[in-house]
Amino acid sequence: MVKIAFIWAEDEAGWIGKDNDMPWHLSADLKHFKHLTSGHPVIMGKNTYLSLGRPLPKRTNIVVTRQTTPIEGVTLVNGVNALTDLLANYGEDEEVFIIGGAHLFASTMSLATVLYRTVVEGDHHGDVKMAPIDYRTWQKVAERHLQATESDPACTFEKWVLNVKQN
Repeated sequence: MVKIAFIWAEDEAGWIGKDNDMPWHLSADLKHFKHLTSGHPVIMGKNTYLSLGRPLPKRTNIVVTRQTTPIEGVTLVNGVNALTDLLANYGEDEEVFIIGGAHLFASTMSLATVLYRTVVEGDHHGDVKMAPIDYRTWQKVAERHLQATESDPACTFEKWVLNVKQN
């Protein structure tokens, strides 16, 4: 089956969004996101798509929504069942990225096998938190910390893989 990865940034309090945007600007994280997702399908909910304002270039953009009006450059799917049907058409070596929002993360948690999490230092007081993840079933395989700059808070890039040795 296709490899399904979550990719998101959250602060130390778990906030991932504020007013349908991110509660911070972190250029290093945007570059990290672009590097990992370019050339791969990205899957998002309607609100995440609306916050972006356009399809992301060099990626197949898939929006999970009940909306039926076509959006140029976007594949629309009506719910998680339709999404899993669509993903069945991808090869097992393909990696697709679920990029948000919180409801889509929660409803597809059982599908993910890789997590790319950026932890932003501090509490940036958002209005949307990341769906709970039981990290006891995951193994951290990579971590890279970036110091704060004049324009960006410190952050840590993490990669987690599903622990296949579960009982």
